[in-house]
Amino acid sequence: FQIRYSPDGWDSLKNHLLSHGYAENDLLSAGLVVEREGRGHYDRFRNRLMFPIRDAQGRITGFGGRALDDSLPKYMNSPQTAIFDKSSTVYGVDRAKAAIKRENRVVIVEGYMDVIMAHQYGFENVVASMGTSLTEKQAVILRKLTRRFTLALDSDAAGTEATLRGADTIDRALEHRVVPVPTQRGLVKYESEVDAELSVIALPPGKDPDEVIKEEPAAWRLLVDQALPLMDYVLSVAASRADLHET
Repeated sequence: FQIRYSPDGWDSLKNHLLSHGYAENDLLSAGLVVEREGRGHYDRFRNRLMFPIRDAQGRITGFGGRALDDSLPKYMNSPQTAIFDKSSTVYGVDRAKAAIKRENRVVIVEGYMDVIMAHQYGFENVVASMGTSLTEKQAVILRKLTRRFTLALDSDAAGTEATLRGADTIDRALEHRVVPVPTQRGLVKYESEVDAELSVIALPPGKDPDEVIKEEPAAWRLLVDQALPLMDYVLSVAASRADLHET
């Protein structure tokens, strides 16, 4: 995954690239430097663990950087550029696409480390959505590889909401077919049905996918195999939020 480090300096990368013949405007257009008011430019990524971000063809289009101190934000991505659009980028898809086709399933997680840990332990059909919410553009990229989507986002309240939004996004992005449904009166009505299988991994409370995989790979495999069909997950969420003792 070519993980690297950005030095803790204001112009380390800028000076390095300028020495190789790049112009400061090139670096600004690529999102590698930030304009300093009236005084040139400085490095966007400083003292961060760096994750190159690739498109489906394996071409680097941007970077993600994790702070190694108390700097905020903890994770920082390249800004929108001519070649990097976060909403249409799926982290790890270049390395995962063969496994996704082979297993006819994509497992969607949230973060870089979730993807890297999964691949390190042999679960190569795992990708990340570049944030907590899957976008329609990302779903379109993945639907070219499979019709079986499994979501494995955080188990907290925010993760649950992101999972529900992600499932709705996948539903909108995928093809639908009209199917006949018999009614109790013997008549037939027609309903729209998504041409895909959507499921959700129920992560242990307080655990991220990378933690589960590292601690017990077999447990992760079991979670994937036992992923809940989307409707079952939605019903379980609704039940957990309702007071079932009310009349």
